[in-house]
Amino acid sequence: MYRILVVDDEPRVSAGIKGYLMASRLEISHVETASNGFEALDCLRMDTFDLVLTDIQMGMMNGIELMEAILLEQPHLPVIVISAHEKFDFAKKAMRLGAKDYLIKPVELEEMTRVVSRVLEEKKESGRLTMQLPYPETGKEARQHMRRHEALMELVTETELQEKDYHDLLQDIGGPLKGEGSFYSIAAVHLNLSKGGFSNQEVTLKDRKLLKYASINILEESLSDWYGVAFNGFGNQLVAVIQLGDGESSAGTRQYMNSQLNLIGQTIVMNLRQYLNVEATVGISTLSPDLSMLPKLMEEAGAAVEWRKLHPDNNVLYYEDMAALGNLKMMEWVGMVEELTLQLKAEETAQLSVDTEGILRILSGLNQTEGLFHSFFGLLVYRLYGLLFDYGLENSASFRHFDPDVYFRGTENEAKLETLKTYIRELAAFLRQCISERDQSVVSRVKAYIEQHYGNHSLKIQDVAGAVHFSAAYVSYLFKKETNKNLWDYVSEIRIEEAKRMLAVTDMKRYEISYQVGYQSPEHFSRMFKRFTGVSPADYRKSVQGE
Repeated sequence: MYRILVVDDEPRVSAGIKGYLMASRLEISHVETASNGFEALDCLRMDTFDLVLTDIQMGMMNGIELMEAILLEQPHLPVIVISAHEKFDFAKKAMRLGAKDYLIKPVELEEMTRVVSRVLEEKKESGRLTMQLPYPETGKEARQHMRRHEALMELVTETELQEKDYHDLLQDIGGPLKGEGSFYSIAAVHLNLSKGGFSNQEVTLKDRKLLKYASINILEESLSDWYGVAFNGFGNQLVAVIQLGDGESSAGTRQYMNSQLNLIGQTIVMNLRQYLNVEATVGISTLSPDLSMLPKLMEEAGAAVEWRKLHPDNNVLYYEDMAALGNLKMMEWVGMVEELTLQLKAEETAQLSVDTEGILRILSGLNQTEGLFHSFFGLLVYRLYGLLFDYGLENSASFRHFDPDVYFRGTENEAKLETLKTYIRELAAFLRQCISERDQSVVSRVKAYIEQHYGNHSLKIQDVAGAVHFSAAYVSYLFKKETNKNLWDYVSEIRIEEAKRMLAVTDMKRYEISYQVGYQSPEHFSRMFKRFTGVSPADYRKSVQGE
């Protein structure tokens, strides 16, 4: 059974829609109404809804602003817009913010029922799809996809296949791979799934799986001119086997193939960005005419995509370039340094899971090569020292203490390794302390701002975040982490506590108190008051004044 929220500043309209939906044959258990965007957000924060129907033109907070807030707080909640405005700009902006449909007043009731039914069915199907991985198909199709995925994975990882094995695997793949007369390359595609989709919001784990599935489809479409096949790799990585040429090995043909690989890489990046708003880095292996070399090409492509840590501005990276520059060992070292850096930035640094002993072993092995040792050691300590700049701690009392020139001055290479352990441990403790103090300071400023502005009917999370110069998503996360309380729950608590005080010590009327504490509608104020206290404002006043 579904729960629906109807938002319209004309009570007659919202009541009519509520009555019609409740009387329909749709599986609707409850319809809540709100007279403006702020009331709607309170309802959404207190209860769970499956669908929102909202007007565009409303006082205080209009429908577009409401949709922006919903997109920030509940990005997967479907919204249907019902408006008297026929202007294309309104409809376009509503659709950009994720509106499932745009209905013009006066609404034909049968049309509204059809649209609501369709959106609820889509939501139901979407809920089913997110439970499946990695392919949304079921039954025979799912088994075929799984067999194809396993065959492709074996083809690019197994190093001891016989001729008959290749024939069987190519049959299971059932795709365009010929197995002869071609040159092969592998592209490892690393997806940045921290954000994506056209809302460009943070992507949940379930949606990440669907986005990855959609990326495979885009990848295979991008490779259709080159007889390519794509499948899931590990983590946020996809793998593509590319097929080029007709077996000729002249220099001109090889140069042409390399230009084709460049075109393929750029096409993949462009199509993923255009159709899914997903950023990707593509690592491309060398070419080989031999299918048995695919496992080696797979390793090359994986190594190439990891090179993004050294060249973050490059979207397409080639193994041949890496080999020519001789940076493979340095690339691995950069990866280890970045992993340690992320550990130091993490919530808990008491136990570092990164292999610090492995770092020390690598440095120890470089002791005989003075230049390499200083390059590797310097890259590590100055990257860690740079964390103080990242967090704005360059003016702190301990800043000078952690300067590598000061900390390791006069220390021989052997002694530097032992001193490095202490350096990492002290820097981790100092960072954690400074970050904790900064977070507590931000939360204190957030609380102070709320206590000064809770009576503002137009107060939004974005206003609070702007006051402390952080994003709304980060402020919400930080407030929850530090106080174990939702930020908007805190706003509501402040409002209700002040309302309780005013009910107890003043003779102000309900509508006056409602307006003073930030609620435009006395009815909505009464609902919120009862939700928090368990009694109506009138009953609360009787009880405290009676005492």
